[in-house]
Parts: sequence; structure tokens; C-alpha cells
Amino acid sequence: MRILGQRLRTLRLEKKMRQEDLAREIGISKSAIGMYERGEREPSLILLREIADFFRVSADFLLGRSDRASFPSNLRRDSDSPGADGNLKNFLTRKDLHWDQIPLAKKELRAVKELMEVVVRERSAHYEVNPDHIKKADRRNKRG
Repeated sequence: MRILGQRLRTLRLEKKMRQEDLAREIGISKSAIGMYERGEREPSLILLREIADFFRVSADFLLGRSDRASFPSNLRRDSDSPGADGNLKNFLTRKDLHWDQIPLAKKELRAVKELMEVVVRERSAHYEVNPDHIKKADRRNKRG
């Protein structure tokens, strides 16, 4: 599976990510990323799919069965991806977000989400919003 390792490394470097950044994003160890890149180990099918989804490429591309890195436009799953409906709250759940190619960690995305919750809370007075929804959100935030 040498091709998988080469493609994984290339994709990671194109996003200006370190092995530990990618490992944190997909929930595995840095050493596992290194072993995949060196061809010493192969990811499970579930993890292969997560890696493909993260980089927005097909598993066939990662495995060397295709040289096309991205999905053809008629097969893109953009409409299925979080936030495709324009809801920023859903969009911020994506794992591939970055700022000028610098990946954003979960903690940074959480900070953005918390900031947006403050903005929405302040602006909600100008819109017709169900107050029960806001109270429920406040209780969830206090828990964790």
C-alpha cells in the first residue's frame, strides 16, 4: 500500500498539516499516521473513509485505483455535508475547516461556535425567536 502512504502524505502537506494535526482531526495517534505514510500499516475501511472524507477525495484515489483526486461534480456529496443548507452551526461541525490552509483544531472551532452563540443571543432580540430554544441552548452550554 505504498501509494496510499504517498498520497496521504501529499494531501497532508498540501494542507500544511503536521502528522499530529491530522491525527488529532481524525482521532488516531501521530505514530499511526507515520506508519500509514511509510506503508508499514493499513487503515481500517472505516478510517480510510474518514481520511477520504477529510481530504474530500475518493477512497479509490487514496488506494491508487484512480488518479482523479476529487469527485466528479455530479458525484460530489456537498449537499450531504454539514452546513450545506447555509447553517453555520452545522458547518462548524466539519473536520476539514481551515484558515488560509492552516487547519483549525476542535478547540478553536468550539471558540468560534461560542462566539457565534453570543452574537446570535444579542441579535435574537431583533428577530422572532422561540425563547424556549434559547433557554435550552443556554442549559447545554452550562453543562459543557
